[in-house]
Amino acid sequence: MAQDTFVDVRGLKLHVQRAGKGEPLLFLHGAQGLSGQEPGLEALALDFDVISADHPGFGRSENAEAIDDVGDLAYLYLDLIDTLGLPEVHMVGQCVGGWVALEMAVRSTARLKTLVLAASAGIRVQGVPRADMFICSQDELLKLLFAGDGAAAWMEAWRATPDLEDMYDRNRAAAAKYSWSPRLCNPKLERWLHRIDIPTHIIWGKDDKVIPPGYATALKGLIAGATLTTLPDCGHLPHVEQPQAFADEVSQFIRRAAR
Repeated sequence: MAQDTFVDVRGLKLHVQRAGKGEPLLFLHGAQGLSGQEPGLEALALDFDVISADHPGFGRSENAEAIDDVGDLAYLYLDLIDTLGLPEVHMVGQCVGGWVALEMAVRSTARLKTLVLAASAGIRVQGVPRADMFICSQDELLKLLFAGDGAAAWMEAWRATPDLEDMYDRNRAAAAKYSWSPRLCNPKLERWLHRIDIPTHIIWGKDDKVIPPGYATALKGLIAGATLTTLPDCGHLPHVEQPQAFADEVSQFIRRAAR
């Protein structure tokens, strides 16, 4: 059972959920945010102390005018790790959350034990076009996010209550704030990825239409020693569409890294 709390990080109240036991694992969500029903996180909580927070402006976290780009989010989450008193954490980031994790890792890996990137934003690969999540209809968005037939159930969960509907819309606006221009990337980030000096694993949906698998290959080449797994029949949300395969990949990677 997940525990909900609000954590004050230098005057900003972040909504944080925590579930499971074991080594701490910080999950950074993507542009869609967290509904509280992410099966991949539930699977990870069988092996880890899974910590997930709503980014500022998402979900139930406060908004903060002073935090207006992904670099600011990176420093905020490094401060959250300090605030929670965690000596080390495993980092898992999806989409925008992967971008935040990359920005954290190029700044400091002192508290980061391993890094997992799932369908991560953050870089731009010339000649590999991405889909635009912000300029499309809801039906088109669902086709972009999912490879199989799970889109309707996922959207139904978000529309289950008025509060969740409002949260979904709030998340869309916050995602645009952090990743609208330039779209889903920091043009300078690529030059600093050589600074990442912790075990890194990349997980990607074979059918990801938002950020195609070519980006996974590029990240693997830019991060020393990084490994890559592509999940079949999976789109942009592996923790939702292929939750057990996603959790197994994360757990097995962390066990390998500990040897």
